[in-house]
Amino acid sequence: MIFWGMSFVWTRQLLVFFSPITIISLRLIISTVVLLFFSIAFKRLQRIKKEHLKHFILLSFFQPFLYFVFEGYGIQATSASFAAIFIATIPLFTPIGSYLFLKEKVLPLNIVGLLISFVGVAIIVFDKSSSQHYSIKGILLLLGAVISAVGYLLVLRKAANNYNTFSVATWQNFLGIFFFLPFFLPTCVTEFNNVEISLDIIYPLSALAILASSLAFIFNTYGVRELGATKAAAFTNSVPVFTLIFAYFIIDEQIGIFKLLGILIVIFGLLLSQFSRKNPVGKPGL
Repeated sequence: MIFWGMSFVWTRQLLVFFSPITIISLRLIISTVVLLFFSIAFKRLQRIKKEHLKHFILLSFFQPFLYFVFEGYGIQATSASFAAIFIATIPLFTPIGSYLFLKEKVLPLNIVGLLISFVGVAIIVFDKSSSQHYSIKGILLLLGAVISAVGYLLVLRKAANNYNTFSVATWQNFLGIFFFLPFFLPTCVTEFNNVEISLDIIYPLSALAILASSLAFIFNTYGVRELGATKAAAFTNSVPVFTLIFAYFIIDEQIGIFKLLGILIVIFGLLLSQFSRKNPVGKPGL
């Protein structure tokens, strides 16, 4: 979540040079090369069994493809703060899907924790400096992003039980490239002709690919496998907290008293959402 929170800052730096589709496509391509190298070098890459191929295709279709497309265009049709609060409902919808499809049980205290964490996110994004506007189109697009994220977590829970985290992240990103190529190829040449490659591009793009699209997905896969989809999804609400903290140190965005209060409420809610009567039984290794 730290890496994903930071990704918003890196993406904003790259939007000066490239379109969202180009940024996502490039980070996936670089990430896949990096993951393939390390997975093969350390003998961690597992071949996808024929009966599981549909799970990986569905995984890649939900995220990175559908989620990023819905989120990106949803933000364009609303406002960043409204989109943030809508995306923060992912942990609230996940227990429903987890119960229906995975039969995961959720304690009432966990639900209370999710609601408290959601309130904390609301306080962070709905401050005096925020401007909220929305449209029916924007709401439907953001709803698509939420559904995609929940679907991704549910499929990931199944995939993570049969493959190590390096394999899941590698194949997910590799297959995801093919969903983006039809949109990326027609514009990539024009965009590259209009920019001069420099550290201002190389640094944030490398950070997105290696940290946000590689390590973050490896860690998230392990977390979902060990904690379950519902408890892992609760940590999604910490993403705007980390974004806010990094934005303060890197691009001098201010943190007021209400945002600080929101951060503390999010953390308290996350603690409650992780309460369990017994320790979860996980799978060994990454």
